[in-house]
Amino acid sequence: MYITSFPTVDGYRPYSYDDPSANLWSTYLSKSEKYDAAMAQNWKNDMDAILIFAGLFSASVTTFIVESYKTLNPDPSNASVTLLAQISQQLAAGFNSSLTSLDTNSIQWDVSQFNQNNFKPPVSSIICNVLWFLSLGFSLTCALSATLVEQWTRQYLHASTNRPAPQDRARISAYLNQGIRRYKMAAIVDTIPLLLHISLFLFFAGLVAFLNPINPILQYLILVMLICCFFLYLLVTTLPIFDLSCPYWTPLSNRYWSVFRKLNLLHRRDADGNELPIPSQRSTARELEAIEIKPERDQRDLKSMCWTLNALREDNEFEPFVEVIPNVVSGFDYSAKWLMHSLMHHDDISIKLGHRIPGLLATCTTRLIDPATAQKRAVTCLKAMWSLTMLSLPKAEMPGFNYNLAFKEETFDLLAEIQNAIPSVENLVLSTSIIIARSLLDMYVHRATIFEEHLLRHLETGECQPNMTDLFMPLAAKENAFKASKSRIFLTEEDIIAVQRLTDSQPFAMMAKLSSHQTRLVAMASMNNSIFTYGVHLDRGLLLEALDSVKSFQAVLSQAGLNLSLQYIESILQSDNLPHEAFNTLRRTFFRINSNLSFNRTDSQRRLVTYLEEAVEPTTARTIRLPHTIISILLSLTGIVVTHPPLVLKAINIIENYTKTNANNSAPRALQNLEQALPRDAHMSKPLDLFSSHLYADTKLSRQATKSMSNLRSTTMDSVTVTATIS
Repeated sequence: MYITSFPTVDGYRPYSYDDPSANLWSTYLSKSEKYDAAMAQNWKNDMDAILIFAGLFSASVTTFIVESYKTLNPDPSNASVTLLAQISQQLAAGFNSSLTSLDTNSIQWDVSQFNQNNFKPPVSSIICNVLWFLSLGFSLTCALSATLVEQWTRQYLHASTNRPAPQDRARISAYLNQGIRRYKMAAIVDTIPLLLHISLFLFFAGLVAFLNPINPILQYLILVMLICCFFLYLLVTTLPIFDLSCPYWTPLSNRYWSVFRKLNLLHRRDADGNELPIPSQRSTARELEAIEIKPERDQRDLKSMCWTLNALREDNEFEPFVEVIPNVVSGFDYSAKWLMHSLMHHDDISIKLGHRIPGLLATCTTRLIDPATAQKRAVTCLKAMWSLTMLSLPKAEMPGFNYNLAFKEETFDLLAEIQNAIPSVENLVLSTSIIIARSLLDMYVHRATIFEEHLLRHLETGECQPNMTDLFMPLAAKENAFKASKSRIFLTEEDIIAVQRLTDSQPFAMMAKLSSHQTRLVAMASMNNSIFTYGVHLDRGLLLEALDSVKSFQAVLSQAGLNLSLQYIESILQSDNLPHEAFNTLRRTFFRINSNLSFNRTDSQRRLVTYLEEAVEPTTARTIRLPHTIISILLSLTGIVVTHPPLVLKAINIIENYTKTNANNSAPRALQNLEQALPRDAHMSKPLDLFSSHLYADTKLSRQATKSMSNLRSTTMDSVTVTATIS
């Protein structure tokens, strides 16, 4: 909108500052002015350096020209010396003749040959002066061009910023930038250093010609140096064309790039081997090569981050790095996830995040920092530890047991100290502990899988393990040791199953002991029974017993995973607020449970049904206590785990009452699994809706304010069973 009341200045009438398009063009200016300022600064720095070098170089060339141009004119002193030399030769030749017989006319003719009109300068002198004068001309032209470029740049910046209205400045800037591109000012700026390079090579070539009549040794020395410089210059020019990471280049590199591109001598392929078009500009191709997703780029990223972590020595410097880890892990960049995984398991402890983050977290308990800073740092570290433990990348099957853990069982002690020192981070500590415990269980599950595959392979082939052929144990001794190991395994399994709180180091110490016994058991079953034969005396009975023990180990681990999930569900129900990332944490613990294994412990099933009943209980606001996403996991877990008939009947009753007022996609599947778990002779008919609602109300447990779930009453299960039987 034009404002007619504004005065005109030199015929210019500004727009209103309230023009709505001003903000639109301000966005353009925020980018264009930054780009123009950077371009102008780069050109100015280049031209300043060129002016300094061109001035010093021109002065040096001028000094040599002052001496060399004299060889283009006859030197009278040189003519006199030559004439006297000829007279001496003639006198020596006519020594026995009379002096009067000397041919004076001959002497007169010799003097005439030194006449200035008949003088011809040497060829080397002509070449030397031509090259040096050309060198001086190119140098001075380069200095003049650099001066003009600086003036043009200042004029461009002034013209594009002298108007107050943003839309005017933007349009003027776009107009002038269009002229810069049309007249290829950037190419002109790149050509100016080339003139200086040409001038330098011309000077060296003229120096070779200048030394020709003076000293051949010096001439050849300078010639060799000139040839070496030429080939070095050619190498620097062509090397960045074939290796875009090369930092060297000359003004001719871009021109050579265009020539090689037109001759189809340059090829570019992506990570999958597909041939892609080559950009017209070398700078664009270099940027694509740097940011394109390739294994080489990932390795460069890793080296860069390793250098960064080595430089972040102080805790207050390392903390901002830890703060961004959760966003990186939760993002969609797979390369960034791989980078975090590599830093997590790096060999250098000054880089390894699994060592440095707990060390940073431990500073929160030293009371050397103020409570607010300690709480912020604890939250940062716990979120990062949760995210890194949740990070799961596909990996090939490992031949041994070198399982890379994000955080080991010693971390539980540190988390307990943090919870005692900073009670406000209890929910974060809970989710982090659960995820770390699940990762430790995954390690032992992986080991049990390797044991199982190992034994199945020996049962199929009948051959013992190659690295066990040099071991021998009598059959009786082997059986005794085998039975002793099985006995220890059974006792340890019972201890592990009885543990309901797995966010502690003690259960995993027992699992480590159990895993070592399993390793010994599998090793003994794989031993050859005879020292004189190879691969034909494996005891198949021992192999089968070892396989049963391994499967029992897997069932124990699955039960421990269920206990871990129940522990987390109980903590959620007891807490007024949801823990950190409750859904993702519970989903991780649930999906890692092996649904193909049976869960025969009634106490675990009873706990699960009770937690489900409490989770779907309506509140005073007629809403359920937990989000539907968490309820879905509870329903799926109930359909997999619960097999005891009285508990199945109660779970079905709970789910049916829940689905009357809530829609959940997991409920039908859970009901189907529960009905399939009932014995065939169990006939359950649904009671009337009114009687069913009273029955459901009567079977609820009385919940105290503390919500202690340790003492669960079994009378409710019995009442459900009696009612179902009567029905």
